[in-house]
Amino acid sequence: MEKRLTFKCCNTKCKRTYTLFREITNEQALIVACPYCNTEAVADLKPYRTKTVMRGGNAAGQALGDQFQFPDVIPTQPPD
Repeated sequence: MEKRLTFKCCNTKCKRTYTLFREITNEQALIVACPYCNTEAVADLKPYRTKTVMRGGNAAGQALGDQFQFPDVIPTQPPD
């Protein structure tokens, strides 16, 4: 799934928001670079992931898919 997401730069001198069109994968962490100051950062998507039960799932009601509910602006942090 591809989606345009809005990020906040982690650089204390910049702190601007920017949007990027990214592929959302099971990795759950994106490496992004601020287009204004070129600071590389990590955006953790795990907190925004929710399990869903798809129609036609098994009798145990196991989660068969993932959905994301992103905030308006996703914070970033410097890479470790």
